[in-house]
Amino acid sequence: MMTDQRKKVRLTTKLEVVINETVHGYALDMSEDGMFIYTHVPFPEKRVITLRFSLKDGEPPVVTRAVVRYVQEGVGIGVKFLNPRIEDQVRIKRFLEEALKSPDFHDHVKERKKVLLIDDSPTSRNVYKNKLVFMGFKVLEASDGMEALKILNRERPDLLLLDLKMEGMDGIKFLQIIRTKEEWKDLKVIVLSGRMTPQEAERVTALGVEDVLPKMLTTPNKLAETVKRVIEG
Repeated sequence: MMTDQRKKVRLTTKLEVVINETVHGYALDMSEDGMFIYTHVPFPEKRVITLRFSLKDGEPPVVTRAVVRYVQEGVGIGVKFLNPRIEDQVRIKRFLEEALKSPDFHDHVKERKKVLLIDDSPTSRNVYKNKLVFMGFKVLEASDGMEALKILNRERPDLLLLDLKMEGMDGIKFLQIIRTKEEWKDLKVIVLSGRMTPQEAERVTALGVEDVLPKMLTTPNKLAETVKRVIEG
């Protein structure tokens, strides 16, 4: 039997899930009560769906109904299991208990790293966000520097992805502001740029960034790899 503390654990996973026997997705985390499923197919809140997923190779899949509790637009859904069979409840609990005992347990249960993505292009944000969420990051979004400052007043991201060319407050002005604030001056920043003048490149370097990625040459895979390297470095 798990302790109350263990019941609250959400285990980081990447289990393939089939929804309503037609839609494929991945469970990015799971608890005894439910999971977050990465899927591009929209399911509204309160929708009851059927899930099928395997916990271990060679074992029959878990099949259970679930209700959609919340929606992260364009990324996925959080669901709560609805009266799974007793044998499936036991298997889910055993799966989590075995993970708790494994040497790398803390790597599984640590809070997902937070990335603040600051870009005035909804299309760019959506493309990058999808890949980062799939890689296990929690993604916050801002459409300009002013919105990003408001987020920083209530959240502490592990990394900022900053577009330089934005309407309103641009990326360089935003960098100047955060580098003057004691609580923000050590935030890790990766700059996403189009064309930069030599003067802009010099200013960005002087303000302290981890990397500069040209937008036109940066695939979502390359971006995610760079984010992972910088956060873990």
